[in-house]
Amino acid sequence: MVRAGVHSIEHGTFLGDDTLRLMKEKGVYFVPTIATVQDLIDPGGDYDDAILQIRGRAMMPRAREVTSKARRMGIKIVAGTDTGYLPRNNRRIPDEIVELVNVGIPLMDAIKAATSVAAQCLGVEKRTGSIRAGYEADFVIVDRNPLDDIRNVQDVLIVINKGRIAVNRLNP
Repeated sequence: MVRAGVHSIEHGTFLGDDTLRLMKEKGVYFVPTIATVQDLIDPGGDYDDAILQIRGRAMMPRAREVTSKARRMGIKIVAGTDTGYLPRNNRRIPDEIVELVNVGIPLMDAIKAATSVAAQCLGVEKRTGSIRAGYEADFVIVDRNPLDDIRNVQDVLIVINKGRIAVNRLNP
């Protein structure tokens, strides 16, 4: 796929060293979706199935190993999940950010994987992905500093989309 010119690889649990080297050489982004593998393991959520739980437990060590290796190689990592944000979903982007930190990605780099690096991967970095004058005001407000504890990204209080409050847990 990398030789064919893909721009990003999602999941990639079983990527080998040769493919990772080629991804680095070609500038291919990696979206590991570790939180989705965790969703396979945990009861409930999108993938509530005993066979998928077994598969997820077998996949998780490899997913973490490949992501850590990709990061050490300098491959651009993007935070992503497979959830549709429906009531049954139990994994979100903040969960993926936490997983990225758990495999050794520095706190701010994990946050950038969900913001500026994700915007670069999608080709929208000239209008969103960071807080700048003239950019779309798309961001979240959390209660505590995620640089003190990355799990703080999981407690979203306010969501701003295109400059408007979309979710406000402070004033429901």
